[in-house]
Formats: sequence, C-alpha cells, structure tokens
Amino acid sequence: MQYDVSYDNDKALYTTILNNTTEGIIIVDEKIRIIELNKSCEDITGYSFKEVKNKNPNIFSSETISSDRYKKIWKQISKSGFWIGELQNRHKNGNIYPIIIKIYKFYNKKSKKLNYFGIFSDISSQERKNDNLLHLAYHDPLTNLPNRLKLEAQLEYVVNNSKRNNLQFAILFLDLDDFKIINDTLGHSSGDEVLISFANKFKEIIRTNDMIARVGGDEFIVVLSDISNYLFIERVCSKILALVNKPFNINNTSFNIGVSIGIAVYPQNADNYKDLIHNADSAMYYAKNKGKNHFKFYSKQMNKNHNFQAEKEIELFNAIKNDEFIIHFQPEIDLKTNKVFALEVLSRWKKNNKVVMPNDFISDLDNTNHIIEFEKQILIKSCKQLKLWQDRDIYHGVISINISGKHLETGDLYKLVVDVLKSHKLEAKYLELEFNEYDVMKISTKTLFTLNNLSVLGVSLSIDNFGKGFSSFNYLRECSISKLKIDKSYIDSLTKENNDEDIVKSIIDLGINMGLSVIAEGIEVPLQDEIIKKNSCTKVQGFFYAKPMDSKEFEHWYKNFNQLNIKA
Repeated sequence: MQYDVSYDNDKALYTTILNNTTEGIIIVDEKIRIIELNKSCEDITGYSFKEVKNKNPNIFSSETISSDRYKKIWKQISKSGFWIGELQNRHKNGNIYPIIIKIYKFYNKKSKKLNYFGIFSDISSQERKNDNLLHLAYHDPLTNLPNRLKLEAQLEYVVNNSKRNNLQFAILFLDLDDFKIINDTLGHSSGDEVLISFANKFKEIIRTNDMIARVGGDEFIVVLSDISNYLFIERVCSKILALVNKPFNINNTSFNIGVSIGIAVYPQNADNYKDLIHNADSAMYYAKNKGKNHFKFYSKQMNKNHNFQAEKEIELFNAIKNDEFIIHFQPEIDLKTNKVFALEVLSRWKKNNKVVMPNDFISDLDNTNHIIEFEKQILIKSCKQLKLWQDRDIYHGVISINISGKHLETGDLYKLVVDVLKSHKLEAKYLELEFNEYDVMKISTKTLFTLNNLSVLGVSLSIDNFGKGFSSFNYLRECSISKLKIDKSYIDSLTKENNDEDIVKSIIDLGINMGLSVIAEGIEVPLQDEIIKKNSCTKVQGFFYAKPMDSKEFEHWYKNFNQLNIKA
C-alpha cells in the first residue's frame, strides 16, 4: 500500500493539524533523513527540529532493538507500505521510554519522491498504570507483601524447580496469637500498624530467594527455598519468634504478642503446594493449641488432631449455649481468725450426666473467643449465688473468680463487672478477680488502665500461680494487686526431700513486705500445712481444709464450720 499526498495547496491546514495533534509526527525522505516533525515530537523526544534536521531517525533510538529487527520493520514497510508496533526510544536527557508507532510510506506528487512518516505516542504512563494494576493484583495493599495469588504462582515455580533439581523447600504458616484482642482494644487502625511493622521487620530476616506473603488478616506464609537441613528451618523460626516477641509500640501503647508457626517440608510432607499449605496450617493450629508462641513441624497425626479440635470447639460452644457449666466453691481460710474470707469459684462441665473437670476444657476454651462468653456466664452465676446467700444471711464474704488473659485484654471486662454487680445489687468489695501471673505480665497500657479502674471501683485483684513467671515488683504495684497465690507446684514440693521451701518463704516474705495477702493454695497433707505455718503464712486453701463444693454442700459445710468456731 502506498499513499499519494499533495498538501501544498492546503499547507496552512496541514501545518495547523500537524502542530496541534498530541501525537508525535516525523517525516523522513527516501534516504531516511528527517525533513519535518511537529511540536509534539519535540516535546516527547526532547529534541528540536533544528537539532535533528537531515539526520537519521535512529537518533531517537534507545539502541535496545537489534539491527535484525529494524531490517524486518523496513522490509514490512517496503512490502505493504505500513507497519505498527512498540519501540523503545531514548529521550535527549537519556531516559528510555516506550512508544507505540505507526509508519506509513507515501509518494509526494510535487517532488516526485518517496517519503515516510511516523505517528507515535509515549505510552510510558500507560505502562506504569499497567504495572501498578499488576502490582495491586499480586500484592497486599496494607503491607505491600505478596498476596495469595503471587504466592501460588511462586510456589508453582518452586515445586517444579525442586522436582527437576531434587531440592527441598519448606512452607511456614504463621498466625499472630490473640491478634483480635489488639483490634478489639486498640482499634483496627492500631492492628494495621502492627501488621505493617511486622511485615517491615520480617523482610530483614529472610533471604532474597525466599518469600513472605500475607494470606489473611493475621496470617502469613513463608517459603524457604532450597533448604539443606531442618536446623536451618528451626533457626529461621527462632528469629521470627524473637522478632515478634519484642514489644510493639503503637500510639504510645506498648504490648507483646506471640506467633504460632506450622512447618511443612517438600517432598516429605506433600508433593504439591496446596497440600503443603494445608499441612503447614494443621501444624500451626497444633502449635497454637499446645500453648501458642512456638513452632511445630507437621506430622500426619496433626490432621486428625485438627479435626478433633474443631469438633471440640463446636461442642464447647454448644455447652455454653445450653448452660452446661456449673460452679463449685472452695473456701480460703484465714488461720489467724479461723474464718472463711473468700470463696474461689471453680467451674465444672456437666456433660452427658458426667462431671468434667476444668483441666479438661479450660485450655480449649482459652484457645477460642468462647472463653469470654464462658467467664461472663460464670461471673453472672457466681454473683447471683452470692446475692442469694447474702439475702438469706448465709455468707457475706468475698467470691473470687478466675479471669483469662484474653478476657482481660479485650477491654470490656470493666463494663461487664459494673453491669453484673449493678444487676445483682452487689457491692464491688465482695468481688475478687483472679489472674494468672503470666497474663498480668504481658498486659498492655490499656489493660493496666482496666485493672486500675476495677481497683478504684472496689474490686480486689489477685495473682494466681505466683512465682513461676518473671514478675516485676513494679508491676505488682502498678496493677493494684492485693493478693498473691503461691504456685501449687511449690506447695506440692514440700512433701519431697529436695523441696522448694526456700522459694515459698521468699514469696511469703515478698508479699508481707509489699503489704499483700499471701495464700498457700493446694494444701493437702499435714506436712505442707506445718511448713506453711512455720514460714508465717496464715492464709490457706486446699483439700486439707475444704474441698470444692456446690452451693448446697458449701452451706452445710459452712454451717458446721461456724458452729465449731463458736464452740472453740
């Protein structure tokens, strides 16, 4: 195809069109020398007409295209009179940019010579848009980490490469422990800040040929390519734990979180990436159910355990819904006055006419958010029972209720306590909340505020299992703690030859010096009782004095206990 052109009679119109189009236009003669170009061409290339007049248009070339391709382009133009395609040009300032260009061959009737003209556009902005769209499609918008689509594409390559070269690789499935609590207490924006901070720090500890992707709210997957041994995987996991366990500071609030990690290795645990992800997920849940904040390698038994845990979670949810949990009471006795000064509330699960002890369900509840609804139910039942005893002039002491760290950290504990006390017309001084030492140690600034508000309200605060953690004495004061319960393992040891009497004495002395009540729980035999008394601990709890009882049993026991005191 060839175009016949004669524009001399309409040169003014031609010039107007040429200089007002947004596309670059360049005209060359039969010797491929530039004889004309428009203003848009000058703007796009950075060259003026004077600078390029009579020069070959390859002055605009980026030199990234081979001479063979140029030959094919000119061959196509000579044959058909037309070519369209993408080229890479170089701006006068040196920057390379992509263009799309149409080149036409035409015959000038006046000069009776063959000419060529090209019409082109700078498409770099469009390519940037395409690159941005591609990036958005394959990356998480919050953390800028690869998303599941990018992960799966990478895993396809890693699996095929590992098969061809007989290599191993590992998938690490990460889930931040109790992340929902951060969102619930500090807000989703703070939760987002934690995720961003975690992602940024994480990039520093993995190799360039490895990948970390965000695949869910607080779930991440790490791909460790070409691993030679399991020790390397363990080292990476240890680095991840150390990274996550450092305090996070968000909006002037400092708090600690953990991470549970499940590991599946190719080809030992599966020969395709979907099964590997599933197995790493199972291992992660196993790690979480075994106490959180550590890592586990996958084994086939875990899938069975995973299904069992899911069934158990549904069963516990239904138990709460169907009101299957009952409460018992175990007295705490002051040996100085020989009076019951508090009753610890202990739960039981009445399941199919059998009574299940808390050791068999509390940890499972604690691994889910069901623990919060469960403790709400226990608090309501306990306050209802206390009010009944007060109205019947049976018991006017304190009830002590165990509260999980998860419930403490949600931030709604204060409101719940206020509402329950109000609805049962109870004074706050009759309620004590008991927390595990570990849970108190990892609390945030906001949770500390909750504890102090409860204390101001008049609620007593106690630490259970004291002595096993790494408690800061300052924390005991800041959290308004009024009572310590010596960890039962130390009391159990008192019957052995190499016992922990020195530790028990240290805890008792510490509590006394800080003005706190100290209780020895788990007293079961006379020797334990004797050693405790010898070391000036006058508040006790355990089967040696009284077992946990339901409300009727306690009323009978308490009546006899008071009568014995009167006779004494």
